Amino acid sequence: MRLSPGVLRDRSGPDALGTLLGRIRVGTARFGRIELGAPWGVRMGPRDTVTLHHPLDGEMWLDADGRTARIGPGDLVILPHGVPHSLKYRPDARVMMEEQRHGPLPEGGLSVRRSFGGDGVRTVVLCAELALTGAARGLLLRALPPVIHLGPNAGGDPLPGLRRILDALREEVRDGRSASPLLAARLVEVLLLQGIRAELERPAAAGTWGAALGDDRVGRALDALYKAPGYPWSVAELARVAGMSRAAFAPLFRELVGESPIAHLTAWRMALAKTALCEQPDLPVGRIAASVGYGSEFAFSAAFRRVVGMPPGRYRATTRTTSTP
Repeated sequence: MRLSPGVLRDRSGPDALGTLLGRIRVGTARFGRIELGAPWGVRMGPRDTVTLHHPLDGEMWLDADGRTARIGPGDLVILPHGVPHSLKYRPDARVMMEEQRHGPLPEGGLSVRRSFGGDGVRTVVLCAELALTGAARGLLLRALPPVIHLGPNAGGDPLPGLRRILDALREEVRDGRSASPLLAARLVEVLLLQGIRAELERPAAAGTWGAALGDDRVGRALDALYKAPGYPWSVAELARVAGMSRAAFAPLFRELVGESPIAHLTAWRMALAKTALCEQPDLPVGRIAASVGYGSEFAFSAAFRRVVGMPPGRYRATTRTTSTP
């Protein structure tokens, strides 16, 4: 699913986050409605997908990244990096590996499991694993924490629109109407994008890429280079976009983003090129080079090899069977 930046944020002016979200695609890899009776506890191993959990009925406890949190009604948990984690009916409950009981979630569709746990208080959880692909994947994952906890039990301000999406998702899962699995999967994808946006719009610590997105000046420069990677940007031109002098802009950009403006531009160009090489196998390398700002295929190939570690042709050949660069 691809969403344009305008769909995600209705405002004029630069929007670096919206530009990046327009450069990712979300696909539902696995999707399940799981019924659990106390006592229960499940340990889930590492994933190469983004994991999402939402209680449809009842509550549960999450252990992840060295922390324990109560996940109650109306909450949404996103684990962008697929870290190992446990879900339990209470904090001190014993856990078993997910695969020992039921095996992994099936590919696609809804799976209802009614026999997990005991005869105690019931918890119904929507679990999903989502594939995040596209040129902006690496940048977004770099900015996201291991665990995103949203909703009324997470503290902080309520997220506009989150409750409506969750209510619609519950209705689709519970009613079982025609095409409900398809519509529920699309709502899960929207929830993921909503969660990413909400997390990256929170105040970020100084020296992080999230702080760069929140800085109006550096944000304008980022939005410009993300939208026009083929333009022959210089540090001086990016500084003008930011409304700063070159001398003030360059160190601020490095402080917030973690690398120089030209290094960041090059990394973005290579991310776009990698996506094009994978997803458009018949597109000539020369056209890809031109689209990301290189005047010759030779110059592009040299830069690609320096950054990626292999020439474009070999990269295309070795990744042709995968969807994520």
